[in-house]
Order: sequence, then structure tokens, then C-alpha cells
Amino acid sequence: MQRKSCPNMITVLAILMTALAFAPGAWANPKYKVLYEFQGGKDGAGPIDSLTLDAAGNLYGVTATGGNGSCSGGCGTVFELSRTNGRWAKKTLYRFRGNPTDGFDPEGKLAFDANGNLYGTTYSGGGQGDCSGLACGIVFELTLSAGGRWKETVLHRFAGGSDGAIPYAGVLLDAVGNAYGTTTHGGGAPCDCGTVFELSPVARGSWNEKILHSFSGPDGGAPFYMTFDAAGNLYGVAGYDGQYNVGVAFELTPGSGGTWNDTTLYSFQGAPDGALPDYGVAFDGGNLYGVTDAGGHGHGTVFELKSDAKGGWTESVIYRFTGGMDGRNAEGSLAFDASGDIYGSTGGDVSCLHGDHLGCGNVFELRPTSGKQWKLRVLHTFTGGSHPAYPSGLISDTQGNLYGDAGQGGTGKCNGGGWSGCGVVFEITP
Repeated sequence: MQRKSCPNMITVLAILMTALAFAPGAWANPKYKVLYEFQGGKDGAGPIDSLTLDAAGNLYGVTATGGNGSCSGGCGTVFELSRTNGRWAKKTLYRFRGNPTDGFDPEGKLAFDANGNLYGTTYSGGGQGDCSGLACGIVFELTLSAGGRWKETVLHRFAGGSDGAIPYAGVLLDAVGNAYGTTTHGGGAPCDCGTVFELSPVARGSWNEKILHSFSGPDGGAPFYMTFDAAGNLYGVAGYDGQYNVGVAFELTPGSGGTWNDTTLYSFQGAPDGALPDYGVAFDGGNLYGVTDAGGHGHGTVFELKSDAKGGWTESVIYRFTGGMDGRNAEGSLAFDASGDIYGSTGGDVSCLHGDHLGCGNVFELRPTSGKQWKLRVLHTFTGGSHPAYPSGLISDTQGNLYGDAGQGGTGKCNGGGWSGCGVVFEITP
């Protein structure tokens, strides 16, 4: 009998060190908890994109389907999760109807104004334009009435072309109540590559739209999420086009006469620095951070953009996902804690539907170490099937708890196309 050779001690130690680097318990013992499981139908299904917190700690978000309406599978909902005595209760605030004037398929993070009204977007519906056989989307407002019901008002119906079309990313509100957002299509010649728009309230409850910038290809295409700096400048990413055709980071600054000036801060190159930056950027200590869905080692990156004294920006990749235990296809907004750690999620890929739990997404933490290096640990790995999968961004509360949603999994009966469950809202305590 031939004796099998044993691995040497160096090999064993290397394997152990790799496992510990990705082990959820390497730094602490993060706690994962499902707060709500969607049931489909009127309850909603497929929660998508980051949640929103109000001052009382209640959570708000959207489901892409469910809620009934005239759409196949439902037209989507807006929901609230409120906590009382440690228990969470879910309430549906609005069910989109999908008729010729209302929107359907809501996506993007919701925004509150100073009066507690909610604002968001649907990427379809509205009855205007023809975007691949569908109307081109809306911006909506939800107002709480005296009877405790929420009333929807459509602020703008996109018509395609120079007006913009298909707003995926919700809106931002400035201090005086103007709403800013992006459309991934429209804008007109030469490429219908998307727009940045502003909506301003005028008399009698109506709103005026102004296009701040129309993308043309070399400056990017398909813009998504944006953020303000303290001076009122807008920063964002466009997921496509640019110098290397894999996306850009951009800045819009207000100029004279109501104009806005667009500056490309960085053009992504694919490998090794990242490609397809779909989920915007976030400030932490004056620097910008974000994720790319692809590039790096082929599975996405987390990047930093740092400004210099001359107004230029330098990009550096702080982590490249390998597609293994650390995750693949980074998606969603990032969150930060007081010590400078970064939290985010990987969205996974279609392999999850075929039993590969590493393709179902995860929640991760990145911690800065000496020598300008960052160390990653996985806080939770989603497994798919009847369990949650495909998370889409995080937010954090003042105690450092993380909240997110996953579009698949849970006890709801939403099967079809390989999906299982109707999605969940979850909490992680790092």
C-alpha cells in the first residue's frame, strides 16, 4: 500500500491563516437576525436597494413586485418596519397600481423631507414615453394624511429623449426641498446615456424639471446614485461608457446662471481597478468610497477616491474580491462606523440558483490596518434556497447596527424562475 504524503507545516499554517482571514468570528461574533419575511401578494415581494431610517429608528424601503395592481406579479410597494418593545411590525404604506398614470417597479432608496414626506422613483410606468415597450418611470411623493393613510402624488413622469428615462436610484433632497436624481437612459443625442435632473416645487403643488447634465458616452453612461458634499456639489458614478467603456466617477458643481458643470473624477479601467460602478459613492473623512460590480480579479472591488490640493482625484483599490469565501460581484451602498471600518455587501450571481452558496451574496467588513492595507472579514454568508440571498446594500444606525434587505428567501411563497421565497429584511450586529 502506498502511503499518502502529509502536507508540510507551512502549507497547513497557510490554509489556517486563509480560513481565519475570512471567518466571521475572527474579530468578534456578529449576530444576524431576520426582521421580516415578505409573503408576496398584497404584502409585497423582492425588496431591493438600501433601506432608509427615520429619526425614531423605523425602517423604510420598497419591494419591486407584489402589492397586486395591474402588473403581472404585482406593481411593487412602499413599506415601513417599526420597532416596539424589541419587536418589529411591518406596514404597507402604498401599493403601486400600474395604471396608465401611476408607476410600477419601484427601485432606489427613499428620502424624507423636513415634514416627514417620502420621495422615491419607479423605473417603469407613468404613461409617458416608450422605453422598450414600457412607460419611462416617475418620481413620486408619499404624504401622511390625518387619518394615518399615505397619499401618493406623482411629481414627474419621464418621457424619454431629452427628458430622461428609467430612474433607478431614487432622489436626494437639498435643504430647501429640491429633489435631485438620475435616469439611466434618455438625454438625447448622441447616445441616450442618461441624465442628472432637478425637480423644484412651484405654485399649487406642481414641480418643474430641469436637466442638469446629459451624458454623452465619453463622460459616462447610465448614472446611478449620487451624494452631496457640504458645499452642495453632487458626486456620483455612471456604470458604463467613459474612456475605457466600464464606467466613471463624476462631480457636478453649480455654475453661473443656474448651469451645472460636469467633471469626470476617474475613468475605471476594468482590471485591475474595477468596472461597472453601479451604486454610487459615499463620503468618509473627505474621501469617496464605492464598489464596482466587476473588474479587479473579475468579481468586483471596493475603491477609494482621494482628492489632492490641486483639485485632482486619485483612485486606489482597497479590496479585490476573489469570488470565493470573500464574495463576488460587490453591490449596494456602503456604511461606515466611528472607527473608520467599512461595511458592504456582495450581491452574488446566478450560480446561487444552482446550489452554490458562495454565489448568493454576503455582508462584509473592511478594517484599515498598518501600511495602508485593509483586512476583510465576512459577517454573514447568504445561502439561497429557502434561506435569504442577493442582498442589496446596507445602512447603519447610531448604535452601529447594520440593516439591509435580500431579494430572495424567507417563508413567502414566491417561486418561479429558480427563485425561492419573497425576500427578507435583516439586521446584523457586528
